[in-house]
Amino acid sequence: MKARRLIVVVLIAVVASLGIISTSLAAHSNFAPIPQTTTIPMLPGATTQPIKVARGYQEYPHVECNVATYTDFDDEMGTESIKYFDFATNTEHVVPGNGLEFLADTDGRRIAFTRIDVSGTEPVNRIAIYDIPSQTTTDIPVQGMDPSIGGNLIAFEHGRFEGPTSQIYVHDLNTGTLTQLTNDALLNRDPEVSSDGSVIVWQKCQLDGKGCDIYSATQTGPGVFTAPRLLTGAGEDWYPHTNGQFVVYTSDKSGENDVYFQRVGGSSEMHLSIPDEQYDPHISGNAIVFVSRVPMSTYGNSEIFLYDLSTARLYQATNTGGAAYYADVVAGCDGVDRIVYMAFGPYGDWDVHQLTFQLRDSINDQLNDLIALVQSFNLHDGTEASLITKLQDAIAAVNASATATACDSLTAFINASQAQSGKKLTADQVKQLVNAAAQIKSDLGCQ
Repeated sequence: MKARRLIVVVLIAVVASLGIISTSLAAHSNFAPIPQTTTIPMLPGATTQPIKVARGYQEYPHVECNVATYTDFDDEMGTESIKYFDFATNTEHVVPGNGLEFLADTDGRRIAFTRIDVSGTEPVNRIAIYDIPSQTTTDIPVQGMDPSIGGNLIAFEHGRFEGPTSQIYVHDLNTGTLTQLTNDALLNRDPEVSSDGSVIVWQKCQLDGKGCDIYSATQTGPGVFTAPRLLTGAGEDWYPHTNGQFVVYTSDKSGENDVYFQRVGGSSEMHLSIPDEQYDPHISGNAIVFVSRVPMSTYGNSEIFLYDLSTARLYQATNTGGAAYYADVVAGCDGVDRIVYMAFGPYGDWDVHQLTFQLRDSINDQLNDLIALVQSFNLHDGTEASLITKLQDAIAAVNASATATACDSLTAFINASQAQSGKKLTADQVKQLVNAAAQIKSDLGCQ
C-alpha cells in the first residue's frame, strides 16, 4: 500500500500461537489464536531514531542496507520530492527533480521512483533511476509508475491512467532490456522485486479493482522469466512482498484482513491468525513486519509488529501511542536489522523514523543449542570446556551488541573444532559443529 492509498486501519494486536518455522524456512501449519490477554513482548534491543520530522508529509519509506528513501510531500507548495537518508554518514539528501516525484524504492545504491513528465503536450508518468554514487538520473523510455528495484531488475506498473487495464513491465539494469511480464485485460498492480532480483510478485485484479489474487514470476536468465504463477485463490489478496523464498501478503479470506505467507515455489499457505486486521506486510530474511492495531491507543490505533520466521515469535516493534503506519524492513545487512516506518508527527502530518534491532533471543537460542550439541558428544573435559567457552563468549558478545566480537568467537570455535577432526572429534561431529556455527555467523551478518 503506497502513496495516496491511505486506508483507515482498524486493527488489534493479539498474538497467534504459531507452529515453529525453522531457520531453514520449513513450512509448518496448525496456527491457533492465543487468548486475547496474552502480552506481546517488545522487540528486543530496539533503538529508534527520527529520520525526518518536519512540516509536510514524509511518506512510504523503503530501506535497503544503509539507505532509506521516502516521498516528501510539501502540502503548502503542492510539490513532491524524493529524499534519502544515508545511515553510514547520518545525512539526508535530496534527489534532483522537478517537484513532481513520488513512490520511491531503493537497493542501497540506486533509487527508482515515479516522475511526472510535463515536457510534452500532456503530463505522463515516467520511471527514473537515481544512481547514488555518481549522483546521476536516467529515465526508462516507457510510461510507468510504482517501481520496485532489486538485483538487476526494476519492475513497475504500466498503463494505470492510460487505459482500462494495467500491465507489469520489467527493466533489466544490466542489459537495458524491457520485458512485458503480463498481457491481459486485467489490472496488474503493486509489483515487488526480491532484493536479489530473482523473484517478482504482484496483484492481479478485475477491472473494478476487486477479485484480486497474488501472482509471481521467477527470473531464469536475462530478460527471461517463468510464466506468471497464481499463488492465491479465495478471498481478496493484496499488497505482496517477497524475500525471494517466501511471499507475504494481506488477505480477507478468513473474514478479516490478515497476513499470509507461502513459499515462492509453492507450499501450504500459512496464516498469522491474529484477531481483527493487519496490513502491509514486508519481508526480509526471517523478519516479517506489518501494521496492526493496539487497543487503547491514541491516534490511528496502529503500531508496527514483527514476526520472526526463525522462532515463530511475534513482537511489537513500535510504541508510538497508536500513530505508526507503513513499514519496510531489511534484515542482516552488515550485521544490522532495520525497520523504517511512518508515524504521526507533532505538526499533524506524517514523519519517517527508523528502528534498529537484533533478534538476540533467536541467536542465543542457536548458541545454546550448539552448546548442547557439544555436550552431547561426551568429549574429554578439556576439549568440551574449550569449545563451550568460545560459545559462551559469543553469547556475552551478542548480549552486549558486540557483533564483531561474537563473530570472532564463532570463528575461533570453528577453527578449534576443525583442529580436533580425527582426534577428539569425528569428521561427522566436526561437520555438525562447523555448519551450525556458520549458520549463526550468517544470521549475525558476519563478514
